[in-house]
Amino acid sequence: DTSECRELVGHESAVYSIAYSQDGITLVSASADHTCRLWNVANGTELRIFWEATDVIECVVFSPGGHCFATSGFDNINRIRHGSSGSCLKEIWGDSVAEEYTFGTESLAYSPDGTVIACGCYRDNGAVRTRKVGILDVSTVECVRSIDIAEGFVSHL
Repeated sequence: DTSECRELVGHESAVYSIAYSQDGITLVSASADHTCRLWNVANGTELRIFWEATDVIECVVFSPGGHCFATSGFDNINRIRHGSSGSCLKEIWGDSVAEEYTFGTESLAYSPDGTVIACGCYRDNGAVRTRKVGILDVSTVECVRSIDIAEGFVSHL
């Protein structure tokens, strides 16, 4: 029912990103309070809180099948979690794309089949910042391809 607005109460700071599961039953939120939370859309209840991040979580995306979701934040770790249990299935560090690179915090996207995830990342060399999009195999977290970004930055994928 879209005529009713629900308030999701729980985060202690700004919410930067939300994503629906494919079936529309569950919502996940990412926040400046260093948590992501899983919600029941129908009644607005909080199902789980995830505390592992040591800094702001700025991006969250569900996999196409809705079985997993991924988060990205200021702690430079992208986490892939089981959509129901919330257990952390994978932790992906920024240097897994290229040596000395850091993940951008607001750029994650699954491929339509859910087998790879694209992550924006950058390397800061003082006055020069170089950027890439890393394409990572979800099962192995190996970088299967990286794409250099000539100008600008990777904001959203």
